[in-house]
Amino acid sequence: MRIGLLLSLPAVLAAAQPAVREMSLVTPDGFTVKGTLTVPAQAGRRPVVILAHQFGYDRTGWKPLAEDLNARGIATLALDLRGHGQSTRKGDATVAVTTDFAASSAAVRFDLIPGDLAQAAQWVRKQPRIDGRRVGLAGASIGAYSALVAAPGVRPVAVLALSPGGGWGEKPEARMVRAVEQAKASVFVAAAEGDPIALANAQALKGVFGVYARIRPGKEHGFAYLPELTETLGGWFGEVLGRHPVAVPSKAAPLQVPAEDPKAQPQ
Repeated sequence: MRIGLLLSLPAVLAAAQPAVREMSLVTPDGFTVKGTLTVPAQAGRRPVVILAHQFGYDRTGWKPLAEDLNARGIATLALDLRGHGQSTRKGDATVAVTTDFAASSAAVRFDLIPGDLAQAAQWVRKQPRIDGRRVGLAGASIGAYSALVAAPGVRPVAVLALSPGGGWGEKPEARMVRAVEQAKASVFVAAAEGDPIALANAQALKGVFGVYARIRPGKEHGFAYLPELTETLGGWFGEVLGRHPVAVPSKAAPLQVPAEDPKAQPQ
């Protein structure tokens, strides 16, 4: 009996491993956006968090939080945002960010990232073992700002915004606040007192219903909050996504994005 249990242990451990799948989607303007979907082994349909990284990084920056969420039974879809990582193909051309934020925004069209996130949400809701009623968004810096602006089109239960920065067009702060008000999701915003743009965005959101803004001393930005806050953030997602799910229409409304070539603001 004991020998049989020992022999079966590797199979049990293998069965407990999450399912990992590489994915890609083509945006309306021709970018191929790539990502990794990880679905925990727990039985049943799992909630999912879509992860949008900060400028100059890629999906691997979310590793501490993604592993924590997966351990809690929450699936993750970690994306390389347009112009970053493996998402640099636009048709037959290669279009990648540089160290110049404003020039990169104009070349890559950061103002279209919210639409990419909405497209990713539509895709992930159709995947096996994903509970499309329990979707979260998480972003860092420009990824955080984009996640907040994308929220009305995605209809997430929860949005995490680490150092929401960047923006585009006129009145980027007002656009962000309006989107959060429309989305009616639970929102966790983290910003440092020494990070001026993220601080201003966090303060602008403090009065919006459903928003918790955590402002702390220092100059941390985006991924610098990980892994220190990983357990806190994972626990927050676990609590919020475990509540009553949102109703998702069979055909999501298209997300409106600016038609003009935007002028990006610095992070």
